[in-house]
Amino acid sequence: MKELYIVAQNAFTVSAPDSLRAWNVLKHRFSPFTAASATKPVLEVEITADELTECDAETVYEPTHAGIGVITSRAARHDDGSTVIEFKHIDETRPCLRMKMSPDMNRADIIVSPEHRADDSYFMAHALMIAFMLATCGNGTLLIHSSAVMFEDKAYLFQGKSGTGKSTHATLWVDNIAGAELLNDDNPVIRFGADGVAMAYGSPWSGKTPCYRNVEAPIGAMVRIVRDRENTLKRLAPLAAYASLTASVFYLPFISDKLKEVRHKTIERLVGAVPCCEMHCRPDAEAAMTCMNGLINQ
Repeated sequence: MKELYIVAQNAFTVSAPDSLRAWNVLKHRFSPFTAASATKPVLEVEITADELTECDAETVYEPTHAGIGVITSRAARHDDGSTVIEFKHIDETRPCLRMKMSPDMNRADIIVSPEHRADDSYFMAHALMIAFMLATCGNGTLLIHSSAVMFEDKAYLFQGKSGTGKSTHATLWVDNIAGAELLNDDNPVIRFGADGVAMAYGSPWSGKTPCYRNVEAPIGAMVRIVRDRENTLKRLAPLAAYASLTASVFYLPFISDKLKEVRHKTIERLVGAVPCCEMHCRPDAEAAMTCMNGLINQ
């Protein structure tokens, strides 16, 4: 079955057999983004089940160690410029899923082992996210590791290292500030609209929290969360803001120099368009109120 989806004004298609377990586990995340029609998709994805034979492409990236957050076993490149990304379980030596991206990044072929498990949908979700990022980075689309809320028709994105409390802070907004609602809890999408306004969009990728909402809002602020004993908010200077955003924007070390340059310019533009702040805080209701009041009064 072939479905058309639109995320952050980027149309893409996914084709997969109805019987494919991993896709059947996953596809409900994409259903809110289903579209009846669109202009030419920026990406076409085909998912099949087949034996994963040895891939002799030249390795361009391998993680230095296995651990939490390491989901690819390697990335490689063929002579024709196509990119291959393999995914495997940490306790296994052979990949369970392989994705091949065309040189122009507008097609992704995903192959999953016929013996794949239903929980291999985790790898399939990441493969689709990587394909989306590679296909859309050139038009200024960014995926950012953050938890995002909507409040008074604006989006507020909370960044930070894993375990610092991004999701906790977003939940504190939702629980203690009337009208605040969760937009996405892990990977909202950022893109500038035709009017030059920086927008945040929901996505099919939301980490451990099931929040797959086809919603959008102008970005009110980007906030880096730092766990501390006191609740204080400060505006970051442009250079510090750039560093803060760069640390959170989804990135692959093997992308082309052209895509790196577009990514750099988009982040630079974002720094000039949106307040970037740092919030030192406790995980309490007062932190949410301090942050909200500080951002609204900027």
